[in-house]
Amino acid sequence: MASALQYFVLILILGIPIHEGAVVFQNGKCIDVRGPCFNLNILADIAERVSKDVVAADGEKILLKHNSFDKIRKRKNLHSCVLQKIIDLFQNVLEVTEESSVHHEENMNDHRELIHIMEQLKNCVHQVKYNCNKLYTKSEKTATSLSTILEKKMSPDELAVLQLQKLKNASDNLSDVHIQERVMDELKTLHLYMRGKGFRKNMNDKKEA
Repeated sequence: MASALQYFVLILILGIPIHEGAVVFQNGKCIDVRGPCFNLNILADIAERVSKDVVAADGEKILLKHNSFDKIRKRKNLHSCVLQKIIDLFQNVLEVTEESSVHHEENMNDHRELIHIMEQLKNCVHQVKYNCNKLYTKSEKTATSLSTILEKKMSPDELAVLQLQKLKNASDNLSDVHIQERVMDELKTLHLYMRGKGFRKNMNDKKEA
């Protein structure tokens, strides 16, 4: 009891915010009691209605192939850091293309709902002690020759760097309609990339067979 009280006093002194429903103290320990995270099945359903079917002229995708991304999702730190950038890109494209969906009333509400969902997804990404900025800086400094290495021979760290480079390239060319269309095409598989060590689970979320 004393240790819990001391911990609480320390938080007050340091000014650390306590989010309602986020943590409680039990037997001197900080316990995470946040509710279940966003149901990815809902994301998949809405994204399917909004997503566009576009085949890139060069056949290049922004998100890595699933067998490559699997190496990232198994590492909590890497998955968490990469997910933050993935969500940022999709949210930015959804916001940029929102006006074009206004002319299609049946998609307008779904489009706006997806923008809201992106914010919820951010809250589902695990906050890790690992400094993501170091990984982001590494991806910017790493030579582009990394892309010449076969993905199946890359380590999880190298794949994370490659994925971040692809995301940054898309973000830097956000005004390009072809980039927007490519992102909107990959929107329908976004939920599959959320699953992994860096994303809080929802009990109602069922993996596809």
